[in-house]
Amino acid sequence: MALIDMSLEDLLKIPVTTATKQKESFRDTNASITVITRQQIELFGGQNLFEILERIVSVNSNYGVLTAISTRGSKPWTGLLQHLGLINGRPFGNLSGAHNLYTSIPLSSIERIEYIRGPGSVLYGTNAYQGVFNVITRQASANGWDVNQSLTLGSFDTKTLDGSYLFKQENFIAKLHMLYTDVGGWDAKTNDPLSNNKFSRKAFQQDKTLHIELAYQNVSLSHYRSVQQRFANFWDGPEANYIPWSKQHPSSQTNLSYQHNFNDNWQLDSHFTNIKKVMEWSSNGIADSFVRIKSPLNIRLLEFNLTGKLNDQTSLLVGLNHESRRVYQATTIPDTKEQYASAYGQIKHYFSPKFSLEFGGQYVTSIDLINNIKNQSDFIPRLGISYDLTSDWVVKLRHAKAYRHPTSGERTIETPGIQKGTPNLNAETIKTTEAQLLYQKTDQLFSLILYNNKESDLILLTPSSDPNFALENKNSGEISSYGVELEYKQQFNKYWYGEASLAHQHNEDKQGTHNTNLAPNNTVKVGLAYDNLNWQLGLYWLSYSKYHDNILFDPNRELVNPAANGYDWLTFKASRKFEINGNDRLTVSLELKNLLDEEVYQPNDTPVFYPLNTLPAREGFGAFLSINYKFQSK
Repeated sequence: MALIDMSLEDLLKIPVTTATKQKESFRDTNASITVITRQQIELFGGQNLFEILERIVSVNSNYGVLTAISTRGSKPWTGLLQHLGLINGRPFGNLSGAHNLYTSIPLSSIERIEYIRGPGSVLYGTNAYQGVFNVITRQASANGWDVNQSLTLGSFDTKTLDGSYLFKQENFIAKLHMLYTDVGGWDAKTNDPLSNNKFSRKAFQQDKTLHIELAYQNVSLSHYRSVQQRFANFWDGPEANYIPWSKQHPSSQTNLSYQHNFNDNWQLDSHFTNIKKVMEWSSNGIADSFVRIKSPLNIRLLEFNLTGKLNDQTSLLVGLNHESRRVYQATTIPDTKEQYASAYGQIKHYFSPKFSLEFGGQYVTSIDLINNIKNQSDFIPRLGISYDLTSDWVVKLRHAKAYRHPTSGERTIETPGIQKGTPNLNAETIKTTEAQLLYQKTDQLFSLILYNNKESDLILLTPSSDPNFALENKNSGEISSYGVELEYKQQFNKYWYGEASLAHQHNEDKQGTHNTNLAPNNTVKVGLAYDNLNWQLGLYWLSYSKYHDNILFDPNRELVNPAANGYDWLTFKASRKFEINGNDRLTVSLELKNLLDEEVYQPNDTPVFYPLNTLPAREGFGAFLSINYKFQSK
């Protein structure tokens, strides 16, 4: 049976792996996890990964100068370094301005996405702070070819070619995923403070991605190569002073893995991952003689983890990880190399069929830091308790800690007149306590989560005491927050499916300033879909309450652009399916985005750089026509 034909009951039986690096049912996983399947992506549409992720409860997107995801009210700018993206369980590095996955993943390659809200550092290390998402690519189910190819044309001069090609012959599997996207650009409108007139620039985007995966028996090799080029400036005003900054981000991830099965219960996984990223800003020569920002980054990871069962009631995971980071030939950062190591473990024991306890932790230490900085160590704990109230109701309690290492750039950057680094920065940390009530039946899923976060040693840009620099990085931030998350999914019958979520969050800093992250306090998300043999119809509504004013950060900021009011983002997708020769399927789809034609501005959360109140964040109404061809050999 194809995944697209599965019911909610079948989908909930799919094992998840991100929370524990072991296969377990959704019901048994003790994490704030949401699973998005290929079926949901096809039903509700989306041009990019971030448009799919923002349908998850408490996850919002920011498509500004830097595409970002915020979780549970985190700030988009700092959130770039506080979220970790995985491809088939392997880290892609932090999702900073030096390339990210939010627009470069070929959607046709996705089997499912597993998203953990909150700390994931116990198993995944630095950057697994606010959220961890794992993009799991399609699996070859039978010998022969499995092809999925799409062509999309639409508004904003959008052209997208997205394909996934799988081949399997017994124990050998080969996969090729590719993406070419060229968006001519939507109008990013900014007010000129002198003339009080709006002027606009095209927010263009181009992505080229090639992802190759090879596997034979227990050995696998993958290579992900992507190049992004995009618009990078919304803010300069008056218009006469505008500098057309753009960014180019080539990036690659190469991973070699070997799995050794000692027996039916014990398994050793070995991984070597090499990540290369380059961030380069240019201005078509206008300002390049003054500063041309370039920052190449290389991350190498060596990891071993052992999983298995001590007995019928107890499972164990232990692992070792070594990480090497290198920045080289950067414009404003000296060449640096730093090394870290960690050991982690997690044990889960069932005291009875109804009651389980999960405890884990990671000891992390630096091995070699720049400028002979004293090595730093920490222990990151995680505790989870689960109890089945009935056959349908489960209550879960969790407490966890996470961290983010300061980057070598934050330690050493020196941009004359603007910013300097601080060598002895500490890691940012977050402590999260959660309670969850879960209800699951064959056709229904309900989840209620209450959480509390306490963040410490946040790295912020503050006024510098050095007269040669305006700003410097310091551990000076503390934030406490709490929230409520509600999720509901139901398969009404074989044709109709619906899902809905509500989230409320509130945060304050150590001075008692409320809503310091500027995020909306309330969000509502509702999706309704119809699917039969010939037609698919999907409607999705995202509603955000009002954002908060960045005057909290800078009372002297310019009130130039429209306020960051709440908005309603409504999308609709209609697809007509045609079967050809039994194994081939042709699908023609029309997707409509921003049906209410909302003008969306979000707070500028970096007024220390750009003294504006808001930045344009989303495009206007758009229509996109797609043709998808699927072929599966017998």
